[in-house]
Amino acid sequence: MTPSAIVDAARSRPTRAVIVAAAVFAIVYVALDLNKLYALRYGADTGTFVQWLVGEAHGRGSWNGAEYRPHLQVHDSWALLGLVPLMAILPYAQTLLVVQVLAIAGTALAICVFARDCGAPPRAASAVGIAYLLSPSAQGIAYGNFLENVFVPLLAALGAIAVRRRALIPAAIVAQLLLGLKEDEALFLAWFGVACALWWDRRIGWTLAGLAIVNGAGFIVAERVTGAHPSLPGYALHVDDPLVMLAFFAALLAPFAFAPLLLQWRLLLAAPLVAELTFNRPWAYPIARIGTHWTAPLVAATALAAAYAVARRPALATPMLVCAALCALLFNDTVLKLGRYPYVVDRVAYAKASALRRSERPIVVRRVDEGAYVAAASNPNVVLAKYDPHETGYCPAYDKDPRAFLASLGIGVAPANTVLCGGVPIPAVRR
Repeated sequence: MTPSAIVDAARSRPTRAVIVAAAVFAIVYVALDLNKLYALRYGADTGTFVQWLVGEAHGRGSWNGAEYRPHLQVHDSWALLGLVPLMAILPYAQTLLVVQVLAIAGTALAICVFARDCGAPPRAASAVGIAYLLSPSAQGIAYGNFLENVFVPLLAALGAIAVRRRALIPAAIVAQLLLGLKEDEALFLAWFGVACALWWDRRIGWTLAGLAIVNGAGFIVAERVTGAHPSLPGYALHVDDPLVMLAFFAALLAPFAFAPLLLQWRLLLAAPLVAELTFNRPWAYPIARIGTHWTAPLVAATALAAAYAVARRPALATPMLVCAALCALLFNDTVLKLGRYPYVVDRVAYAKASALRRSERPIVVRRVDEGAYVAAASNPNVVLAKYDPHETGYCPAYDKDPRAFLASLGIGVAPANTVLCGGVPIPAVRR
């Protein structure tokens, strides 16, 4: 093997530091996700995918009792049918949560390889991969509901590697998988395909753009033929809460020490990703919240831009790690933010919820108890009540009292005159 071939082979692998960091990330977030699941704190989206994929395994199609219709009429997510065999063997929410964490953790390896392909030395490539893992965005997605977009960062990073290496077939395969996650990926891929054709590789670029057009047209035709009405947010030519949006973009860039800004005019390539989050009308929750699945395409683009930048400026490696660590502790959307603690698991409550998986009669779970729906969603007889804006009884989002959690581990005494509400101790009179 020639010296140049040895160098190329080394660059094709992630660094040991990133492999270790990804393994630690996976262990930590699998544990935290299971804690959240057993505390019955996961939302309807996770139950939607459990019920859909288990239903497909048993020939019931993609109907689910959270959306009250087939999920494939809500989003063009046929690529997730690849999970059906796994869910047939392990028909539990736990299965999807582990897959979710592994997908987010695995992205760091691909980002590291992309950085090395761009010429970054090992230390700089390690820094950008670890910064991605520490970013509030990646951690928020790993800790949130299972959704199609959990695979976007991984596929985007793999696609970037293929395009960088001018590998047409791998790039086309990854692009097609991306297009099978959600319908809006067609718009993004068409944009980046045209950019690739103009400035990098015409053959790959027009292939990607062509795939995007064909898939987008297929989605529209299928929608019209079947009379489906997908779930789409509204948009307007004005920005709601512009200061909040600026804070969001600052929090997105900060873990990477704002390195993507070094790309200057190339930042315009992210325009459609930015526009989707900036010009949306008020949704059920802010889609530009730093740790939600909506941000996954822009998170991937930001990390890849940082990888390219750190290849040009390796000295950014240390500031990047410092900034990422501070963001993880101070601006995190998950339990790892300072002042938050894991939920206290009520084993009796979880046992009752999971027992619903064996019910042979129809059961409607209240919206405030959607965590029970998630635990029992593999049973098609279990459905979630429709949203009622007047319903009360929702629990606090996070546990900010360490005493109850430590007491559940046999350390110390639980706070007096409190009861558990979704794994969070609250004053008994409130319940």
